[in-house]
Amino acid sequence: MPAPAEPELSATPPRLAWRTVALAAAAALGMALASLDFSVNVALPAIRDAFNTDLAAVQWVIVVFIATRAGLALGSGAFADRFGLRVVYLFGTVTYLVAMVCLSFSPTLEVMVGFRVLQALGTGCLYSTAPAIAAAVFPAHRRGLSMGFTSASLALGMVASTLAAGPLVQRFDWPAVYAGRIPLALLALVIGALAVPGRLPAARLAAGRMPRFDLLGAALVLSLLLCLMIGLRLGPAVGWGAPVVIALLTATPLLLAALIRVERRAESPVLPGGLLRLTGFQTATAAMFLGHFAQFVIWFIFPFYITDALGRGPVTLGIMLAAMSSSNILASPLGGWLCDRWGVRPVGAVGLLLTAIGLLAMSLLNDGSAIWHPAAAIAVVGLGVGWFQSAAYALMLGSVPAARYGTASGAMSLAQASGTVLCVAIVGAIFAALSDHYAASRAATAGDAFLLAYRDVFRIGAATAAAAALGFALRARQPGR
Repeated sequence: MPAPAEPELSATPPRLAWRTVALAAAAALGMALASLDFSVNVALPAIRDAFNTDLAAVQWVIVVFIATRAGLALGSGAFADRFGLRVVYLFGTVTYLVAMVCLSFSPTLEVMVGFRVLQALGTGCLYSTAPAIAAAVFPAHRRGLSMGFTSASLALGMVASTLAAGPLVQRFDWPAVYAGRIPLALLALVIGALAVPGRLPAARLAAGRMPRFDLLGAALVLSLLLCLMIGLRLGPAVGWGAPVVIALLTATPLLLAALIRVERRAESPVLPGGLLRLTGFQTATAAMFLGHFAQFVIWFIFPFYITDALGRGPVTLGIMLAAMSSSNILASPLGGWLCDRWGVRPVGAVGLLLTAIGLLAMSLLNDGSAIWHPAAAIAVVGLGVGWFQSAAYALMLGSVPAARYGTASGAMSLAQASGTVLCVAIVGAIFAALSDHYAASRAATAGDAFLLAYRDVFRIGAATAAAAALGFALRARQPGR
């Protein structure tokens, strides 16, 4: 006899009751915790100096974290669809909390990179469950507003982390960017334990059993992304002909073929083929991937522009990144509201176009730029990101069945993480090659070569965002129409 169903999140009444408020707080805290990692970007120069390493080495702190998070996103989302959002949310929060403690005491860069894998596991779970929880708090006709709330929570965490990171790093050094998150993780754990119910789909309960979780498929997704992303990152560093690079890149298509074969036979695949055929699913994930590929150049190159080219400290850098996040906070709820009134297509397309304009403006910076110039340009990027994220999430969760919200959220997390880590791998390699080229061909100083390469990669980001805006304008359709 099947077990009784636990309360569905979608059954939560839309009135302002304590449970609704607690659920909204759990969703907001989940997204905020996931976004607090942007504080690490403020600490990158300090980490580089503390471990006496270089830019290429310290970028592994970002690459390993995002690649692992991307690989785990679909698995954690599918797991939440089958066994309940509560289980995955609480597991992610506990794992995140443990990782923060361990990272705070990392004695070497290698140990830090290892603990970042643990953090990625927790963050992937939070990214996969928080949007699904938020979607259940608001009624269906306010889905755009709910996704604006989700994006605003993400941006709020970015503001808090980037504003606080500068003074914390300056006063306590880099471990503070990890230790400072412990109280918030504890709060999320308490609220999640009290407020988030489990969720068991009625159709599966009626069948008398839960379908077997596609563990092999989840493992293949993780292996595929790690081989691809780490191979692309190692190539420029050790040479494309190095045995380890050849092995990783050769394994990638083999793992892809194995994944396709396994998913066709799986009882409940981590990514059902039916979702892949939905235009809304395709458009939303493509916009999220290209949008984050375009704008992540800010997070791993711009910090070194502020510290090395302008000679400013971590406090100024934190303020600059907070300007982007603050603009995002203001734009996200407005973008979600506009999605409900005008539809997702104009909001998403305009958001991506604004992102392109902001990145193009940032490509005009030099070592003599007034401080208002990067602040204004990065605020335009934040406005664009807030709009296109709200539109992409609203399109995604309006296109898939409610029983697949976890999988859909995981797919969006995968698209976002893939865009960011491939930006670090590909654009980072281009940046390094351009820097060497300008230094050799123009007999330029290291500072001049940096600025020339900096301008070029920001133009690449602007072109990518503009292409994404065109694609969204052509393919996006309002859910339900």
